Amino acid sequence: MTTPSSTARIVWPLVIGVLYGMSLRLGLARDPTGLWKIVSTAFLIVTPFSLGALAVLMAARVGPTTPRRDAGVAAKAMLLFLVTMFVSLLEGLLCIVLVLPVFMLASVLGGMLAGWLHRHAQAGKGTVSAIALLPLLCGPLEASLPPAQSEQVVSTNLHIDAPPGVVFDQLADVRRIRHDELGFAFVHLIGLPKPIEADMQGSGPGAVRVSRWEKNVHFEEIITTWERPRAMHYRFHIPPGGIPRDALDEHVELGGAYFTVLDGGYDLAPAPGGGTTLTLTTRFLNRSQLKLYGDLWGRMVLQDFHRAILGLMRSRAEAAKAVAAACAPATSSAPYTCTAQPFLTQPFKVASHMQTSTPAEAR
Repeated sequence: MTTPSSTARIVWPLVIGVLYGMSLRLGLARDPTGLWKIVSTAFLIVTPFSLGALAVLMAARVGPTTPRRDAGVAAKAMLLFLVTMFVSLLEGLLCIVLVLPVFMLASVLGGMLAGWLHRHAQAGKGTVSAIALLPLLCGPLEASLPPAQSEQVVSTNLHIDAPPGVVFDQLADVRRIRHDELGFAFVHLIGLPKPIEADMQGSGPGAVRVSRWEKNVHFEEIITTWERPRAMHYRFHIPPGGIPRDALDEHVELGGAYFTVLDGGYDLAPAPGGGTTLTLTTRFLNRSQLKLYGDLWGRMVLQDFHRAILGLMRSRAEAAKAVAAACAPATSSAPYTCTAQPFLTQPFKVASHMQTSTPAEAR
């Protein structure tokens, strides 16, 4: 049977840590002055540091401390805090996963430092108060720093066993994307909506491709470069209401206060051994105070998303090539049109593709 002292040593430090973290999370979100922000060093690094430290100091009042025990108490308190934010719908799974590494590291470091202070300096009420107030002191200091932003470019390429002309024709209209076509992507597993289709309205520079994702997400890609079969570039336009509030957490919302995508596009080049090297590039803007961490996660998320999209383009382009080969007539003058294509985005006219492909592309 658990003794009162054991209960106090195990439960109350975790409860104190969660209450402290939730108080700051709710308070910072409702700050009318703008001095304290959720996506800031004060909340994403200093707050978990203080939370871990306070949990360990509470545990030290009713039992001995060791570095290993301090790390465990801090990690458990942080994990319970993250679960509480998720269950209370303050943060979605995507945000939780993004902050998990830095939260856990900062919390464990804070807990181990607090344990060391308790063992060697007999930390008292003054130490507890200073640690608790640390995020509130850092917030205004961080807000006084000049605003800064970071532009990052992410490029991913993939080899496709189809000529550039066939690949290019799969990029404009991307209709009826099935879940199995995208394959596995970690970003979709943790909550990023999956693309459903992309509808091209017009052709050439100035045309608009409307991209639709799950959860009623929609945005526009305005074509800036159209050079079949070499390149299709665009700039992003996210209209008001294009990202519903329940689709993405506001802290990672595209076009939001902290992150947005600027432009991107596809580049195609004949591969030396045949086929096409397709490159997808996206340029994004990180306005958060955590430049290094935000850039790192932004690049990882886009790389993962790029791989899923390029895989889709590969399967459809290679299916289009197979249909073209199956429908080839016995003579070059015979008329034909293929319409039996389970993976294609639109009726595939083999004759038009063959006529617009250069000998190098058709190889």
